[in-house]
Amino acid sequence: MDLPGFERFDFADGALTKPVYRRGTGPAVVLMHELPGMSPSCVDMGRRLADAGYTVYMPLLFGEPNGFYGSKPLLWPCVWKEFGFLSGRRERPITGWLRALSRRALTERPGKGVGAIGMCMTGGFALALMMDEFLIAPVLSQPSPPVLPWKSADHGLMDEEWDNACRRSEKENIPILGFRFTGDFLCQEPRFATLKEGFGERFRPVEVEGKGHSVFTYHFDKLSKADQDRVWAELLGFLRTRLR
Repeated sequence: MDLPGFERFDFADGALTKPVYRRGTGPAVVLMHELPGMSPSCVDMGRRLADAGYTVYMPLLFGEPNGFYGSKPLLWPCVWKEFGFLSGRRERPITGWLRALSRRALTERPGKGVGAIGMCMTGGFALALMMDEFLIAPVLSQPSPPVLPWKSADHGLMDEEWDNACRRSEKENIPILGFRFTGDFLCQEPRFATLKEGFGERFRPVEVEGKGHSVFTYHFDKLSKADQDRVWAELLGFLRTRLR
């Protein structure tokens, strides 16, 4: 299914083949949609990033573009198999595919490196993609897995991924940008505390007052104009500093 204003191509790596929607010129940024799908607000985010001077790669991980599925994808076998939504600390086929997509993005848009934005279910994937040295601009927006209440402080990555991200961040002075609502039930303060412990001052939290969840997508319109401007300025400033 086509998406107006985006180029679509099918990307295969190993046993996985998924559509990717590309738009813009400039440094590459992989934008990973959240649990409800590649919703209209996620597509709008991709357009805004492209208009700001980046080449946005939006992989369609499930469903259809412009689809909003709520929590229904939790009932879909592919989500349980590929994403490890509850457990987190196990190998996920989708992260290998996303790393391969990032490598393609770098060949098509050569530069300092690649940025990655994960949201909700994919929030921590930006850190997993740091297994490749060219991933230099990781952004975590409301990273949610694992969602079990007693794991609210868990980073949700395999030990190898977490250790690598911490090591690269320290050795290469790579900052990590994180967004969340202060009252978010799925992404609570203990998870950000773990990120602060792991990355120290290199973890840059941007917190918005309220009980929303999706900072840049379907709860973005509920933010005040000042908070909307603030979160976008933080995101674009981070990408500009890291990728340009």
